[in-house]
Amino acid sequence: MAAFIFITGWIAAVANPSILSLIESLAGPMIAVILYLMPMYAIRRLPGLEPYRGKISNVFVTVAGIVAVSGIVYGLLP
Repeated sequence: MAAFIFITGWIAAVANPSILSLIESLAGPMIAVILYLMPMYAIRRLPGLEPYRGKISNVFVTVAGIVAVSGIVYGLLP
C-alpha cells in the first residue's frame, strides 16, 4: 500500500497538473447539470411540480443546460 501511495505521488509530482483546471473540468459540468437539467427533470417527474409543466421556459432552460454542458465538454477535448 505504501508503494502505491509513493508511486502515485511521484507520478503526480512529475506530471504537475494544475489543480484549478482539474476542479474546473470536473465541477463545471456537474454544476451545469445541477442548475439547469435536474430542476427540469424534477418538474417532469414529481407530482407536486405539475403546475409548472408545459411552459415554454422549461424548453429554454433545458436547451440552455444542454448547450452549457456540451460547451464545457467540448472545451475539455484536445
